[in-house]
Amino acid sequence: MKKLFKFILPIAILAVVLVACAGCGEQKTNLEKLVDRTSYMQEGLYTAADDNFDVTLSVINQEEHFIADGKVGGIMLLSTLTLTPHSTDSLSKTYEYTLTGDVSSVSGTVSKSRLGINLACKITDISSVGKIQSLTLKEGETSIEYQLTDICPAEFGAQNALEVAYTHFQQKIDPALDDNSFDRECYIKLLGQGENDGKYYWYVSFIKDKGDYWAAVIDPETKAVVSARESK
Repeated sequence: MKKLFKFILPIAILAVVLVACAGCGEQKTNLEKLVDRTSYMQEGLYTAADDNFDVTLSVINQEEHFIADGKVGGIMLLSTLTLTPHSTDSLSKTYEYTLTGDVSSVSGTVSKSRLGINLACKITDISSVGKIQSLTLKEGETSIEYQLTDICPAEFGAQNALEVAYTHFQQKIDPALDDNSFDRECYIKLLGQGENDGKYYWYVSFIKDKGDYWAAVIDPETKAVVSARESK
């Protein structure tokens, strides 16, 4: 019996120590919790233009089928290539594209979108190309090459914008996170402010549903909230 006791006692002590250590692990900050509850985060917005097209390549970590319901589903990297033509004749054509990065390239076709005002397609394997560099379009014997520029502010990205928006709404967010009643998902996107402005702003929203959200527009240069709204 004594031998059995001597054998079990160290195991029991070890179990208590392991449980205690697990409880002492670092707790996530409320900002980190919001990152985990982000269902739409703009990772890149690449642009180029010439006399033929305005080119936009949007790269986003998001739910495969985004729904504004306050819940976060499976997240994946999605990208959309959009060509806005300067001539309506281009809308009837299908172009072969090659997107090139510093690792590899991907190819496919792009044609008129459902809205009929531009050409668009999804690129699902964009992560394989590495750092995005250029886009080549081909139609028949015609070939056009674009050097793509990411206009997402490298020094003030989506997570920086989330932190500023969190600070703005902190008095509402913290109590809800602390008592586990926070029922919103985070949405972070880069927005243009009119054609003549030429400037982009971060839009951050904490969404419960389509009619219930807290939103802030943030200037990436000043890092300040330029406007905010609470729908309810």
